[in-house]
Parts: sequence; C-alpha cells; structure tokens
Amino acid sequence: MMFFDPVGMSLVKNINNELEILKSRPLAEAVAKKLLDLKFADEEHTIPLEIIYDYNEDARVPVLASVERVTDRILKSVQFSPIKDSDLIKITAKSTLPEEAALIANTYAHAYYEKNLRTSRTRTRAAREFLEEQVKLKQKALAEAEQRLQQFMEQKGIVMLDEEATKMIDQLSQLEALLDATRIEKQSLAKSLQSYQKQLAKIEPTVAKSIGEANDPYIKLLQEELAKLEVQRDVVIARNPNLTDKELYDETLQEIDTQINSLRKKLEARTREYLQSLGAGTSQDPGYSLVQIKQNILEKQIELQALEAKEKAIQEVTRQYRNQFEKLPQKSIAYARLQRARLSAEKLYLLVQEKYNEAAIAEQSQFGYIEIVNPAIVPNEPVSPKTKSNLILGALIGLGLGVGLVFLLEYLNNTIKTPEDLRKTGFTPLTIIPIMENEIKRAKNKRKPLLNNDKNLDYHLVSYLDPRSVVSESYRRLRTNIQFARLDKPIKSLVVSSPGPSEGKTTTVANLAITLAQMDKKVLLIDTDMRRPSLHRLLKFKKEPGLTNFLFGKAKLEDTIQKTWMDNLDFIPSGKIPPNPSEILSSAQMVEFLKEAQEVYDLVIFDSPPILAVTDAAILSTFVDGLILVVSAGSTRLDAFRESIEVIESVKGKILGVVLNNFDHQKAYGGYYGYYRSRYYSYYYHYHYHYSSEEQEQDTTT
Repeated sequence: MMFFDPVGMSLVKNINNELEILKSRPLAEAVAKKLLDLKFADEEHTIPLEIIYDYNEDARVPVLASVERVTDRILKSVQFSPIKDSDLIKITAKSTLPEEAALIANTYAHAYYEKNLRTSRTRTRAAREFLEEQVKLKQKALAEAEQRLQQFMEQKGIVMLDEEATKMIDQLSQLEALLDATRIEKQSLAKSLQSYQKQLAKIEPTVAKSIGEANDPYIKLLQEELAKLEVQRDVVIARNPNLTDKELYDETLQEIDTQINSLRKKLEARTREYLQSLGAGTSQDPGYSLVQIKQNILEKQIELQALEAKEKAIQEVTRQYRNQFEKLPQKSIAYARLQRARLSAEKLYLLVQEKYNEAAIAEQSQFGYIEIVNPAIVPNEPVSPKTKSNLILGALIGLGLGVGLVFLLEYLNNTIKTPEDLRKTGFTPLTIIPIMENEIKRAKNKRKPLLNNDKNLDYHLVSYLDPRSVVSESYRRLRTNIQFARLDKPIKSLVVSSPGPSEGKTTTVANLAITLAQMDKKVLLIDTDMRRPSLHRLLKFKKEPGLTNFLFGKAKLEDTIQKTWMDNLDFIPSGKIPPNPSEILSSAQMVEFLKEAQEVYDLVIFDSPPILAVTDAAILSTFVDGLILVVSAGSTRLDAFRESIEVIESVKGKILGVVLNNFDHQKAYGGYYGYYRSRYYSYYYHYHYHYSSEEQEQDTTT
C-alpha cells in the first residue's frame, strides 16, 4: 500500500512525521475498531478475521477480543517503509490468511486517509462553524427588527417616509450591514488564523512565534488606502443609483477603479516579496517543511489587516451618514430607525448567509494531501516461510557456524595433536602409536590361546597377539630407538610414565616389554604404581606377593617374580598398597634391589604413576638410565607436557624421549594427506603379513 502527496510532501509534512503517525497507537486503535465492526474478510461472511478473536480457555470457543488486544496484534503485524527517492510509503501487513493480510493493509490505508482528511478540514471547519452560528443569530435579529417595525407602524399609523429619508435610510442600512459583515468576516478569518497557528505551534513553537510577530508597515498603509477607495466607490454608487449611464458618473467610477487597481498591484507585489523573504530556506532548514503553513498564516494576517482598514473606512463614512440621519424630522426619526434596523439586519443576514455558504463549500472541497496509489490485493502465495530459501540459508549458516566452531575449538584446543606439535617443544617422538581399535578387532578375530592355563590375554597386548600389525610395528620402532638412545653405554633400566592418567602408559610399557623379549632380551617388568596398580590385570596375574612385600621383608624375591606366558619376560606386581609409596621407592632397599635385578636381566622396566599426580616417577627417574614420557594425541595438554618435563629436569632425571600415543592420521591431518598416511601404514601391514606368510609356507614345505 502506498501514499502520495500530490503537492509535494516535503513542503507540507516531513515523511518521518508521517511514519510516526502511521505507527501511533491511536491510528491502530481506529483500525482495530473498523475490523471489529467488520468481523469478516469477505462480503459473504465466510472468511473470519483471526486477528480479532480470542478463545475461551475452557471450551475453546472463539470470542471477540478487546480493542486493546486487537490493537496490539495489529501493531505487531503491520510494518511501514518509505520508498527511496520518492514521497511514497509502503504498508505491509502479515497474516496467516491472505485475505486478512490484504484487508488489514487496506483498512490501515483508509483509516489514515480519513484522519488526514479530518486534519485538513480542521482549518476551514472553525470558520464554517462560526458563520453557522452567526447566521442563526442574524436570522433571529432580522425577525425581531421586522416585528418591531410592524408594531410601530400599526401603533403610529405611519406607512412610509419621504423619498429623501428613504434613500438615506437605505444607504445607512447598507453601510451598517457592510460594517457588520466586515466585522463578522474578521472574526471568521481570526478563527481560521487561530487554527493555523495552533497547528504550527504543535510543529515548531519558535517558528510560530516569529510568524505571529511578523508585520510590514508599507503593506498596512496600502491596505488602508485601498479600503478607503473601495468604500468611496461604494458610496458613489449608493448616492447616484439613477446616474448609471451618465458620462460624468462613469468617469468618476473609472478614475476610482484606476486608483484601486494601481494600489492593488502594488499591494500584491509587496505581499509576494514579503512572503518570499519570510519563506526562503533550503531543505536543510528546520522551518523549510513548514513553508506552506507559514505562507497561509501570513496571507491570513494580510487579509485581516485589509479587513481592519476596510472596517475603519466604513466606520468613517457610516459616521457621516448617521449625522445626517439625526437631522431628520423628530416625528419620522423613530420610524426611520426601525426601518434602518430592519434593512440593516436583512442585508447583514444575506451577507452572512453568503459567507457561510462559501465556508461550507470550502470545507467540503478539502481533500487532504494523501492519495492511495496501489491498494493491497490478496497474495497468491505466502511471503513466509520461504522453505527453499530458508533451507539453503539454514544450510549455509549451519555450515558457516560449523566451520567457525571447528576453527574456534581448534584455536582454543591447547593439546598435543601431531608430531609437529612435539617437535615445536624440542622433542622428536620416539614412535607414533596409532589408535588400537582396528588392531584390537583384528586380534579378536585371530585370538591366540595362552600357555598359562589356556586363559586369554587382554587384547591391548597387540604386540604379542598380532605381531604383524601396524601398532606392533610402532612398538618395535620404540624398541629400536631406545636401543640407540644412548651410545655411550647400554640402557639397563628405564621408567615409563605420562603427565596425567588414561594416556596409555601401562599399555605402552607392557607392549614395549613384549617386543624386547621377542629379541631374546631377558626383561623384568615391574609395576611401581602403588596407588592404583593395573599392570597385573592387563597381564592376568595376581597383585600379591609383589614389590612392596619384598621391600618390607614379607616375601622372598623369587616368590614375587612371576614367570609370564612368554619366554624371557618376567613380571613383579606392585604388591600390597603401602601408606608411603614415595618413601619406599626412594629407600636404600629399592636402590639395592635395582642393582641386583640389573645383574640378572638385560633390561628392567618400571610402570609408574602419572608425573603430575605424584612424585613417584620423578624419584624413579633419578636412579634409572632414563625415562620415557607417553602423551596421548588430542588429550595431553601442552602446558601439562611442559610441566612434566620441568619436574623431571628439576630432579636431574634423564628423559630418553616421548611416545605419541592414540594418534589418528586422518583426524590430525585431514583430507588427502591423512588418507595417504593411513593407506601407507595399511599397505605396509599387508606387505609384512603376506611376506611373513610366504616365508612360513616355505619353511613348512622344507
């Protein structure tokens, strides 16, 4: 729905003011009342207006809502927007019913049009109402004057005056009627001027004040002289009704008309210059949008000044005629006064009636400055929701949010994820152990019976259950790197730990011991996690008797050493959990035990608690040949890793290297590179598997 100002809205109303009027609650209430009266969106009364109904909570029966409720709903469903580079405003109404949406928009437009029409007619309505009241008063005064004259004539028996007296009375009554009509016109003009000033005062008080004080003395003098000439012309005509065709009479009137026309031209030119000087401005001036109202006020003021000058001139001539009237014979003066009063009342009534008719026509001829350009029509399809667009937009937004969230989490993720993250800290990983899920499934499918009472091992011992797997090869790489970690002397003892729990140190230490035993190395695996031991469960042994039982003298060393299901691999469990593990591990008995064990075994490996949880691993690192730190990809934080290194270095412990556990190539690198790396390891495993199978078949044939 659009509105158009045919005379230029920028000169009459600021378009922002119009938008505020459209958004106002009083206008919405007027629309609500119209809709409540209508109740249906069509003439057949088959499409109800949902916006005007509430529902009874008990019976769910539709009932008419209050004006306030409907107003609130309208204000939420209607929007207004100006069209760029034009004086047009678009009204948009939304509803679940297309007929209702069109009806609300059209009703809003018509309600606004009616409001604008009432506002436009306000200025002329004041003058019309005043003149309407004056018509009634003058009609009553005329009736009273005629009644008094009739009574006087009946009482005194006077029928008429002489010709001279009748002529004088007629001229005087005409002047008095003209004088009263001028005063009434002044009052009517003052009412109209007051209406303009009130309207202006609401918009801009400072401009209204400046206009109210505006005056031009030259215009006032021209108006006075023009009024005198016009009255003089009327008097000449009134005095000589029978000389209309005489040459001298016509010359006199022509001379007066010439002077009147000359003064009128000067007055119009001066008035035009005066109005232009006061109305000048640009669209950036605060009063520019009020120019039209300002000019109307100034024009009314000038007209009012002209009427004042005319009134003054008529008063002067009327005074002269009244002096002559008082010289009539005494016996006729009372009758003459009554006759004059009747004629004056009659002429005044006719003049006022004429002015009233003009004002009534002027009021009805006001049509405002609003025009409905394009009425709303019932839409053929809904404007919302736009399913296809919403789905595409939702998908794009979801994708964008997802990508953004991934980058945010990646930015906030302070964990060790790739070997490159370790290298940035100065450590090259001894080995990278992939995630075990797939290898565990493969080991389950090729389950190998144990030598120890036919019990099955834990599937995390993949180096023993599936030695040809990728994970087993990673543990063998760790074995190789440990052997060459120190060239000055062979490594006889080491401790395996991690910064925190659940990072895979126990699984790593068990598989490392298995790979070393597979090289015919005599290995002793010791569980020194005396707080939460788990290695005995992984290897399927009892917790006691163990290391603590030996150190406390409760058991002999040979009783604590458990022969495993594998040659060259022995195991000592933790034993009974002591109250002071740190003191036990740092005792002289522990140091003496390690010396004796190193004389019997090629390598002694300790499984210790997490470094940051307790000090056990740090204590062990002081009297073994080195420490291996296990970190979990995507789980171990960089700050925890650095702190663990600082703890070991602070006690002068020796760090052999770092193991990156639970590494997923595709998750870490993504895309083609991760896929290539995972395919590379898979290919290597199958190559190793087939090579070993062919070698085994050849041995069998032989």
